[in-house]
This record gives sequence, C-alpha cells and structure tokens, in this order.
Amino acid sequence: MRGKTLEKLIDDLRAETRLSLNPAHNANDRELQVKHLQRTQEWLWDDYDWPHLRVERNVPIQAGQRFYDFPADLALDRVEKLEYFADGAWCRLQPGIEGAHYSMRNSDLGEREWPPRRWRLSENEDFEVWPISDRDFDPATQDGQLKFTGIRNLKKLVDDADRADLDDRIIVLFAAAERLAAVGAKDAKLKQDMALKRFARLRGELQITRRFRMFGVGQRSRGRFGLPIGSGGGAYVPPSTPQLTYPLEPVYVQVPVDLPDNIRIDKQEF
Repeated sequence: MRGKTLEKLIDDLRAETRLSLNPAHNANDRELQVKHLQRTQEWLWDDYDWPHLRVERNVPIQAGQRFYDFPADLALDRVEKLEYFADGAWCRLQPGIEGAHYSMRNSDLGEREWPPRRWRLSENEDFEVWPISDRDFDPATQDGQLKFTGIRNLKKLVDDADRADLDDRIIVLFAAAERLAAVGAKDAKLKQDMALKRFARLRGELQITRRFRMFGVGQRSRGRFGLPIGSGGGAYVPPSTPQLTYPLEPVYVQVPVDLPDNIRIDKQEF
C-alpha cells in the first residue's frame, strides 16, 4: 500500500532483515537504512510509469515570450505530451524545433504567429514554444493554455513523517533482499521472489489489456449512443465466442424480388 510513512518503512525493513526494532539499537545504521529505502523507491519509480503519478501541469502562454519555466515537480525525461487550448479543443504540440522551422518564423527576430505548433527543452531546463505567440492566455475562454502531461517526481522521503509515493511492500522487500544478499543470508532469494511477485501483480493490475478480435468475432455488443454494453463498470465478457472453421464455406441466400411485368431476367447459374 502506498502512502506509508518513512518511520513505518524503516520498522518493516528492520523486521524483514531480522534487526532490532529498538531505534536506539539502530542509531548508527539509520541513515544507511533510509538511503537504501530512498534508492529502492527511486529505482522502482524509474522502472515503470505508475499511473497514479501521472499529472497535468498548466502554463499560460504569453504574447512575445519564447521560453517558459518548466513545471517544477514534473520529470524532464518523463513528459508524455504538451498541448495547447484553442477554440474549445486541446491540440497537441509536436516535439522538436529545427532550422527549417525558424526559416518559416524566425524566433531570433521575434516573429510571431498563432497558434503554436512545436516545442523543445532548452539547455537551461526551461522549454521553448515555436512560433512565438502573438497573443496572451485568455482566462475567460482558456485559449492559450499550455498543458503538460507526464510523470511527476517523487516527493521527499527524509523525515519520519514523509510518505512513500509507491507501494510500501515492494520497497521494503526489494531493499531487504539486497541487504540480506550482501551478508549472504539464505532467505535473500525468498525476499526477492516475494518482491518480484508483488511487483508483477501490481503492474498487471494497472495495465490495460486489449484483446485482438479477428474478423470482428467476439466483438462487444453496442448499446445506445454507440457505447459498449457493460462499459459502466468492469470488463465485459461475452457469454460465448463463436469458433471459426477453415476453409470458410460460402453462404447463399435467396432474396425474393418483385419486378415490373415489362422486365424479364433469364435464370442463370452462378
């Protein structure tokens, strides 16, 4: 479960590694234990795009401004997209600005145009928008609002009351497995297997599974407004899935047609 305090993580780590739970007995080792828990959570954060850490951050656009401050709590290398709002809809900005773009609208000369179309990170860890906007953000219509979507940075995990962003069990079990392995403990592999099993289960629960349906077989029935039946909650499971046999045999259907008396069609075999 995520949201556990650092104090709770330390106690659990000591229990998993068979150390005394008395803080006085671990005074000399506490700093190293905290560092170990911090590093383990950072590794887990970097290994997977945790959905609950996906955030949106808005930056209002300003007329004549080329560079903007990057959102402070957003990871630079975990940005998924940048969009701008105009005429009632969100539109995506493409990453990367090259010489060919400056040839059309030269930002060095202060040339402006609306709407923006591209963006890039600069060496000062801010970001550039191209072309430079010729209008300000409008609070009434929200036109000119920039919106980042990405994975935020981890919150600090230093004081006893600080809370972990990720699941406490995988943090503690991975950290315990590494510490036990360092001293040659026989149960280090057991702790690692427990951590890997929980890690895999958590990731499996968070991932969206998509089923491939050849020729539309097993497609979900669609109800009113074109929404899949059963989409209100949980995954829809059809009562049965037709089985295809190959080769597929042609099906002939006789359709009666009423023709005028002056039209005659000769019977033919097809």
